[in-house]
Amino acid sequence: MGLLFILLKINQLKPNQMEFNSYQEEAKKTIQKIVTDEKLSEIVPFLGIIGEIGSVVTQLKKKIKDGDSYTAFKQRLNEELGDVLWYLSTIASLNDLTLEDVASNNLEKINDRFLVDNSSQYIDFDLDNPENERFPDEFEIEFISYEEDGKKKLKIINKRDGKMLGDPLTDNTYEDDGYRYHDIFHYGYLAVLGWSPVLRKLLSLKRKSKPEIDENEDGARSQITEELVSLFIYHHALDHDLLRYSQSIDSGIIIAVKTLTSKTEVKNCTGKQWEQAILNSYKMYNELRANNGGRILVSKKNRSLIYLGKN
Repeated sequence: MGLLFILLKINQLKPNQMEFNSYQEEAKKTIQKIVTDEKLSEIVPFLGIIGEIGSVVTQLKKKIKDGDSYTAFKQRLNEELGDVLWYLSTIASLNDLTLEDVASNNLEKINDRFLVDNSSQYIDFDLDNPENERFPDEFEIEFISYEEDGKKKLKIINKRDGKMLGDPLTDNTYEDDGYRYHDIFHYGYLAVLGWSPVLRKLLSLKRKSKPEIDENEDGARSQITEELVSLFIYHHALDHDLLRYSQSIDSGIIIAVKTLTSKTEVKNCTGKQWEQAILNSYKMYNELRANNGGRILVSKKNRSLIYLGKN
């Protein structure tokens, strides 16, 4: 692999040249071709990195087993991480990628997922809309549970005018699983993300003054997408005690949700913002189920849902 050669060459570089691309150019010189089958030359680095990651984990095992007596831990870990870096560089080079681009794209991705959640980063989808097509900055709704013909039902009341929002809801399943409260997820998307095609229709706030947006962002396809996102997250939540004690959402779920909504205006909302919307919605969902209903403040200006209690 020639790792020692690479390290020696990089040590000869000036500090301001110690960049990923400089390393990659030096590492390229040590890539070995497999003479018997050239195609294997592209496969072997993928296999090699698996082995090297195993070596990194082995260092952790030794550290746990021997504790502070393993004085070579940092040095050995440095070496093993160097081997991983070589394989990463080689895989990138053989596939016409640069480590600089890989690193830059990764920083953008992890910032989106974990850091971008302050109010200045939120998108106001109503900014250029007429007043009668905008979501309210704040309003209160009430979830009222009742039974009819032996079936548990739910109605949601808009406290601004006392009118029922949509039709009465049931679980739409053979089991009493509380899914009738799931509209709270839509209100969570509205509060945190400022987005909900479902509630645009329910609240009669579709952007009809902009026919293209009305059709493509507020129409049936976007509404179906939102319902699909809610159901997808719900089935994940069922395996995690309905996120009752969760402080974060699995990144795979966030990626899937962003993929599902990639053709809608919410595509530029960050993973961190989606995580906040999901966790806040499920906190309210669990409050509503535990209390058999209650009042919720939907606060777009504070990017949150707040449980106000029963009655």
